[in-house]
Amino acid sequence: MTVQKLVATAVAVALLSLILNNAAAFTPNWVYQALEDGRKRSVGLWKMCYGIDKGKGPTRLEQTLERDCENLNWGSEHAGFQESRNTVKLQFDMMRACNLIATVALTVGQLIFLLGLMELPLISQDSQWWEEAIAALFQLSSFVLVIGLVTFYRIGPYTHLSWSCYLDIGACLFSTLAAAMLIWNILHRREDCMTPRVIVIRHSRPRFENDYVESPC
Repeated sequence: MTVQKLVATAVAVALLSLILNNAAAFTPNWVYQALEDGRKRSVGLWKMCYGIDKGKGPTRLEQTLERDCENLNWGSEHAGFQESRNTVKLQFDMMRACNLIATVALTVGQLIFLLGLMELPLISQDSQWWEEAIAALFQLSSFVLVIGLVTFYRIGPYTHLSWSCYLDIGACLFSTLAAAMLIWNILHRREDCMTPRVIVIRHSRPRFENDYVESPC
């Protein structure tokens, strides 16, 4: 696999991470909570929706609550039953910040890749920093997503992680994979360049002319 194909594959993996990260952010299914009055609700990073108890027949009021959703902002502290409001506030604010930073890092990495394909004077595939900058941004997104997800290691006894959280875990894994592919390629290329230069003499026309070909490094 050539360098360009490897970089393009890593960028495609990072694009999948970006899609999963945004899907996790804008769906109200990060955690499921049980409330003191027996109601259930799903809480996301930016949206919260109430549900109904599946063990009971839905009344008209509960049918209304099932569609009752509201937007959340920074500092929201909607805790479940026997759950600390301060802990919930810290968890979701931290995850919102990490989600936004990861989104920006992944997006900028995609833009740098596209600008490199355009062969601009300052941003080119032959630039030494082009691939390194993309790898650094993908690694940054992976790092901040890990920090945000770690804050949810402790949740209330009546709170359960939902599929939006697992989407972000997948986004973190794909971002890590994309960064690892680029870092491996950069280190592998540097190791090749540390070896002494080799000059190969190829006799194209005997007794008349020699072609001198240096190694890529």
